[in-house]
Amino acid sequence: MSLPEIPTEILPLFPLNVVLFPQSQLPLHIFEERYKILVNECSTSDSVFGLILVHEQQVRTIGCTAMIKEIIKRYDDGRMDIIVEGRRRFQLHNFVEAPHPYYSGRVSWMDDHDEAADEQLRIRAVELHNQFVKIVFTGIVQQVNINDVRKTRAFHLVQKSGMELIERQVFLAMDSENKRLQFLIHHLESLMPLLVSNKAVEEMAKNDGYVQE
Repeated sequence: MSLPEIPTEILPLFPLNVVLFPQSQLPLHIFEERYKILVNECSTSDSVFGLILVHEQQVRTIGCTAMIKEIIKRYDDGRMDIIVEGRRRFQLHNFVEAPHPYYSGRVSWMDDHDEAADEQLRIRAVELHNQFVKIVFTGIVQQVNINDVRKTRAFHLVQKSGMELIERQVFLAMDSENKRLQFLIHHLESLMPLLVSNKAVEEMAKNDGYVQE
């Protein structure tokens, strides 16, 4: 019996209390010295780093690589406001020693199972997404054209869905587009009755840091 291959990819890591999805964009404020170094290095080399969730002092093992899309502002003390774009999911196997102040880890890449997306699931997810953003993000978030296949993947739809942080992490770790669509449909169907409350709508509207494309 052959032993499984040991992952050899080493990735610089930024543990943070956010979940980045492939195709999503997040604004970040960089203030720690080690992450100023990380962002400057990645910006100069046009390379990615791994954004991985830290929640209740626990580092999760599934993350997403982040490409620096824009440095919005540099402050005199080196702090930065940036926007990152999610690229590819990975699984963290262990942290490794490195000659720089930020974390690095040994990772393997995550891919979905090879399956055809269920068209009925996709259509239902888009319909619910459009109903949700019409109520919660009135006029701010564009509705998705049901015929725009590029825009209707689950990772796009979930960005404006009112999911809690841990739900987003569960969603990120799923290895099937159909599972993600089913999860999203169930989530949105459960939320819709709550949208009669103005307070609930306000909470869902602000519980979201993703930048609309």
